Amino acid sequence: MTIIVTGAAGFVGSHLVKNLAEQGETVIGLDNFNDYYSPELKRMRVSCLTPKNVEIIDIDLTDRKKLSSLIAKLKPITIYHLAAQAGVRLGLESNNQYVQSNLVGFSNILELSVMNDVGNFVYASSSSVYGNSLKTPYSESDTSLAPISFYGASKLSNEILASALVRGSKTNARGLRYFTVYGPWGRPDMAYFRIAEALTNDNQFHLFGSGDVVRDFTYIDDIIYSTIHLAAELNSRDKKGFSDVVNIGGGKPSSMKQLISAFETISRRSLKINQLPHVAKDVNQTFASLELQNQLINFVPTVSLEEGAKRVFQWANDSSVASKLTTWTKSVD
Repeated sequence: MTIIVTGAAGFVGSHLVKNLAEQGETVIGLDNFNDYYSPELKRMRVSCLTPKNVEIIDIDLTDRKKLSSLIAKLKPITIYHLAAQAGVRLGLESNNQYVQSNLVGFSNILELSVMNDVGNFVYASSSSVYGNSLKTPYSESDTSLAPISFYGASKLSNEILASALVRGSKTNARGLRYFTVYGPWGRPDMAYFRIAEALTNDNQFHLFGSGDVVRDFTYIDDIIYSTIHLAAELNSRDKKGFSDVVNIGGGKPSSMKQLISAFETISRRSLKINQLPHVAKDVNQTFASLELQNQLINFVPTVSLEEGAKRVFQWANDSSVASKLTTWTKSVD
């Protein structure tokens, strides 16, 4: 049985492909290697994380004809759809990137999944759908969602589309609301990555705002474990067009100041900080309720922020990585 992973050269996607393949699954990865951040980093992920027996196909999900032919040929039992235009800080003139990737690409692969009777469609949503909600911890049952970024709005649109399109079909869908994923081989636009780079190469770290914003940091290993087991739980349900969303968070929100402190303690170095104004599209806090995740798969995250920071810093200081970090971070400046 074949499994498709889109965004296979991305941060979560590459780790997911690795884990699924190591479990003996037949995995096909899809990615278009776009230049939102360094394509070199994406290709290094594939080279370092992807087993040699996994095929990675270069394809843009907005190419409906090519995508349709591929899905019909592969007949996957499950599609993990992780490909998306990430980040909340693109300017108004760049919003079309969200439209093409997160709306057109999403609707293409979702519709084709339903048309080809793909049993399970598991897709990446985001904590950004909660906006600046004051109801903490954030619960999947909250219906008063108001994203404050185009990215967050596009992810909420994904959830609405999934629920509508799988209804009455043979496809079950589950949206995974990821909360601030971090770890080795991560995204260079993320704060933890830029902190690790600055400490490794003695550069400045650009801190947006006071450092009091709070994030529910979630380590990549916990993300992958939850993703795979939530997909398995979804597969155990009757194929009746079921759809839901599930939070995947760290469960212990920390401030940006605490993140910086964790890295400074691990590295035994002081971070050179260049403080900049707060970005309006950045939410003030994220805090996941993990009740549903625990109920479905009996799991809560196990990797602490301190342990996660240690693993990231060790990776960043590897000789094959350290010399490239600055170039990768500059690709999203």
